[in-house]
Order: sequence, then structure tokens, then C-alpha cells
Amino acid sequence: MMKLGIIGTGRVGSQILTDIQYLNLFTDIILIDTNQNVAEGEALDHRHAQGLSTTNHINVKSGSYDDLKDASVIVVTASAPMNPNMPDRTALTKNNISVVECIMTQISKVTKEAIIILVTNPVDAMTYLASQTEGYPRHKIIGTGTLLETARFKTLIADHYNIDPKSVEAFVIGEHGQHAVPVWSKVSIAGMTLDEFEGISGKERIDKDFIGEQIDQVSFNVLRNKGWTNAAISKSTVEIIRSIVLNEKSIFPLTSLNQKEQVAISLPTLINDEGIVQVYDIHLSDDEQKRFNNAKNFIKKTVHIKYEL
Repeated sequence: MMKLGIIGTGRVGSQILTDIQYLNLFTDIILIDTNQNVAEGEALDHRHAQGLSTTNHINVKSGSYDDLKDASVIVVTASAPMNPNMPDRTALTKNNISVVECIMTQISKVTKEAIIILVTNPVDAMTYLASQTEGYPRHKIIGTGTLLETARFKTLIADHYNIDPKSVEAFVIGEHGQHAVPVWSKVSIAGMTLDEFEGISGKERIDKDFIGEQIDQVSFNVLRNKGWTNAAISKSTVEIIRSIVLNEKSIFPLTSLNQKEQVAISLPTLINDEGIVQVYDIHLSDDEQKRFNNAKNFIKKTVHIKYEL
């Protein structure tokens, strides 16, 4: 039996539930929300779909933290609502500190075995705070980090060249937000450097500064136009879950605690069915390293809001 817990059944939690159902990875999915009616409604709505031949038969129900004692993976999406006009995700910090601390306290009372995936923003600061939970194994606490930025980065590059994003090899590190660091020094197109690809293909030279600015900006374009973001972050989260459950030993740009520097920040990270195996402190260009250091300082300032309350 494999059990998944989803804490927070708003737009993101609901979308993760929808997406994960189709992968048939879990026998049981437990939904927890401060509004129990919403959690029960989501469970009921998704169970109704199981009468269709394209939907897997999974035990989806609303529950309590006690139901998570034998969970393999717990996803935390609970959050204060995002405002389309907020300057960045750190505006959620003061409200979400208490949310995440309360959730981690409740989880740690019933289990210290589950791998916890933090989606709640600002995810780097929330991952740091979650990692301070006494007695909870830190290698089992993972933030979604810059996996979503990486998907956006690859898509923006692909759109410029008019190719499939899956042909782009690229990733983003640092902060999930305005201090995300696109690692241009390691970008390639099907194994070719950008210069080589542009030379061979005759494609117009890419504007790195413009693409870099768009990586975070496009999320707020979605937020302002749609009112919320949920599709891409759900797919990112489900990709992490799938890799963990199937023990694929994937390397994704994810957030975890750097104990030495007392910060949680996104770097290429090897994960398996036990959690984090290794974090790769990769070599960067001088400009990338400077931006990465700025990201670390920004996350540390965000975390310090907790101590100013």
C-alpha cells in the first residue's frame, strides 16, 4: 500500500490531486484542509470520476493528521491566498510561517518517515523553516525549488528557436522567484552549445537578458490574467513525486537545507525513494555565482522575518 497526503486543497492542491490520480502510484490519498468541507468536496468530486474507464480506482478521502502515520509522501500546499498585485512571493511569508510550522508540528507527531514536499511559498524560506522541525530527518524535507523556473526557462528558449522544449538541456537554480539564476553556462540544444546550434541552424541569436527577466515575470502574467497559478506547479510537483515513488534517482533543481550556510536554496539534487541523496554545488560563471550569492542573501533575509515578528 502506498499513501499520499495532500495538505491544502486549494487551486494547487486540487490540481495535484487531479494529476496524480492518473499515474496510479498510490492506493490511498488523504486530503487535509482547515476547511474540512472543501477537502470532503474535493475527495467526493474526484471519486465520482472513478466511474469512468480512464480514471484509476484510488481511495481518495478527506482525513486528519493521524491518517498520515503510514504515508509515504506528504505534499504541503497550504497557504495564504496570493494577490496578483503582490511584488513577489515573499509577501506571503508572515502569514505562511505559522501555517508551515503548525503543519510540521502536526506531521512530526504522527510520522518522521514520510518524504515531505513543500510547495507553499516563499518555498525556499518555508523549506528552511520546515527543516528546523526537531527530530524530522532533513533529507526527507524537499522544496519544489526552481523546477518550475527550469520548465519555463526551457520553454522560453524553445519558443525563441521554434523547437520542442524537451530538446533544450537547461536548468535554473537559486531562489524560486525574482532571484532565480538561469545557468546559461550549461545550456545546450540536443548536446550542442548555443553558439554551435545558432551557427548550424541559422537561428537568430537569443537575448539572454530578456529570457532571464521573463522566467519569473511570466508567472505573474499567469496570475494577473488567470487569477492563480496551478497547472505548471502541479506538473512539477507530480514529476518529483513520481520520481520518488518509482525510485528513479532523478536529478532536479530542488530546495533543501544547506546546514553549513544555514539557508535553503535550490541546486541540482539527486533524489530517490528515501529522499535527498546528494546536492551538487556546481561550478558557475562569475556572474552566475554572484547572482547565486545574492539569492542566498535574499532567502536569508526572508527567513529572518520570522524572528522579527
